[in-house]
Amino acid sequence: MIAALVGAAVPAGANSRSQALYAKGLVPFHNGRWDDAYKLFDEAVKADANDAMALYYRGLTAARRGQPNLAIADLERAAQLRPQITHLALDLGITHFDAGQYPEAQRWLEQAYGTAADRFAAAFFLGLTHFRREDFAKARAYLAEAERDPDLRAQAHYYAGLALLRQGHETEGRAALQKAAQGRPDTETARAAQGYLGAAAEVRKPPTPRAAAAKPWSLHGSAGVEFDSNVILAPSDSSVSSTDTGQDDGRGILGLGGRYHLLDSDAAQVSASYDLSQSIHMQHTGFDLQGHRVRLQGVTSQGPVQLGLAGTYNFYALNYRTFFQEALFTPWVTLPEGDAASTQVYYTFRGRDFFRYPYNTDRDSMDHALGVRQYSLLGAPDRLLSFGYQFDYDDPLRDTRGGDDFQNKAHQLEVAVSSPVADLGTAQLSYLFRLEDYQFPNTRTQVVVVDPITQVPTVVFDGLRRHDNQHEFTVVFSRDLSEHLQLSLAYLGVLNNSNIADFDYSRHILSAGVRVQY
Repeated sequence: MIAALVGAAVPAGANSRSQALYAKGLVPFHNGRWDDAYKLFDEAVKADANDAMALYYRGLTAARRGQPNLAIADLERAAQLRPQITHLALDLGITHFDAGQYPEAQRWLEQAYGTAADRFAAAFFLGLTHFRREDFAKARAYLAEAERDPDLRAQAHYYAGLALLRQGHETEGRAALQKAAQGRPDTETARAAQGYLGAAAEVRKPPTPRAAAAKPWSLHGSAGVEFDSNVILAPSDSSVSSTDTGQDDGRGILGLGGRYHLLDSDAAQVSASYDLSQSIHMQHTGFDLQGHRVRLQGVTSQGPVQLGLAGTYNFYALNYRTFFQEALFTPWVTLPEGDAASTQVYYTFRGRDFFRYPYNTDRDSMDHALGVRQYSLLGAPDRLLSFGYQFDYDDPLRDTRGGDDFQNKAHQLEVAVSSPVADLGTAQLSYLFRLEDYQFPNTRTQVVVVDPITQVPTVVFDGLRRHDNQHEFTVVFSRDLSEHLQLSLAYLGVLNNSNIADFDYSRHILSAGVRVQY
C-alpha cells in the first residue's frame, strides 16, 4: 500500500548532483531492489539535505526495508520542506502504523482521508488503527467505507469480521469473514478467512460458545472543579428551577458509576448502569447536591431500522436531605439515511415528585416530550453534526394557582457538532434555543386589593402569562491522556429572558476535570 508512484519530476531547489542521484535511485526502487535504491537516495540526501523528493524516497525505501523509525524521520522532514507531495500524508500514516505509533498514525491518516485520491486507503488504515486501539465501532465504520474500493474489499471484510467477533457479534462477524473468504483463493486474506472459518467449524459439536467479546462491564470515576456565576437550586442539567440566587461560588464535583451489559447478541443489546454524583460548594454548602441515577436500556434492529427503549430513575438529595425524584421512559426509532446520516424520532415521559419546600407540591408534574433529531457525519465517523426539534408539555399534578404558574408548552431547537481538533483532542459545541409559553397568569404579577373595612382581598388583575426564551451555549474539550484517563474542560452559558422580570437570569459555569474508566 505504501507509496503509490510519485512522478519523477525534478524537485525544485535540489542541486544537480542530488537530482541525478535521485533519478538513478528511482530505477531500483520501482524494481524492488531496496538496498540499491536506498544507497542512491542516501547519497542524494548527502548531496543536498533539503532535497524533499530524495528525503521522501529514502523514507519510503527505509520503510520497505523494515526500518520505520528511519522512514518516519525522512518523511516528516520531507513534509516540512514540501507538504504538497502526493500521498505523503498517507505514507506517513501507514509508516507510523507499522511502527505501532497509533495516535500519530491516526493524525496523518485523517489528513489523507480528506484527499479524494487517498480516501479509501486512508479509511482502511484508519480502520486498522482503531482496531488496534480496540475501538471496534469506529474501526467498523472506516472499514465499511474502505469496502467501496474493490482492491481493498476483501481485506476490509476480513478486519470488519474480526471487529464484529471482538464485540461478540458472531453471526455478523462470520458473515463478513465469509465474504473475505470468497475472494481469490490464492490471496493471504482469503486463506486467513477460510482458516478462521474452518477452525470455527471444527468445534460445532458441541455447539460453539459465542466468540469472546469485550468485557461486559465498565467502571468509571471522575473528579473536577467548577465555578458557577449563579448558583441555582437544581442539577446543572435539569430544568427544575428558573429561580436564581444571583450568587457565585466554586465547588468540587465527584462522580462514580458503572455499566453492565445484560445481553449482547446479534438480535438485541440490553445494558444497565448506575451513576453517583456529588457537588461540594466552597461557601453555599446548603446547595450541595447529591444525585443517584439508575438506567436500563435496550436496543434491537429490524433490518436497517434501530429500535430502542430506555428507563431512568433519578434521585437527588439537597444538603444531604431528600429533595426530589423523577422517572423517565423513552422509546425511540432511528432510521438510517445512506452511509452518513440518520434520523431519530423519540418520545419521553417524565414524572417528577418533590419532597421539600418550596417546590412540594406545586412543582410535582408530568411532562410529555416529542422530538426528532438528525445526525450527519462530516466526512469521517468521528466528525458529527446533529440538529433537532423538541416539543414538550409540562403539566403540574396539583391544580392550584401555585401549580398553574408552571404549566407550560415549550418548543426547543438545538444544534451540535463534535470533531477532533488536530491531534489535541475532541471538541464539542452546541447551541440550544427554548421558547416556553406558560398557560395561566402568573401569581407574581397578580394585583390584589384588600378592602380596608372588611379586610376581604379582591383580585383586580389576574396577572400576566409568562413567556420565556432561553439560550444555552456549551463548549466541551476532551483529551485522552492514556487508555483509561481523560481530561476535560467545559463551559456552559445560559441566558433566560422573560416578560416577568423575576425570571430573568444568566448563568455561566466553567469546569475542569479528569475521568478514569476501566
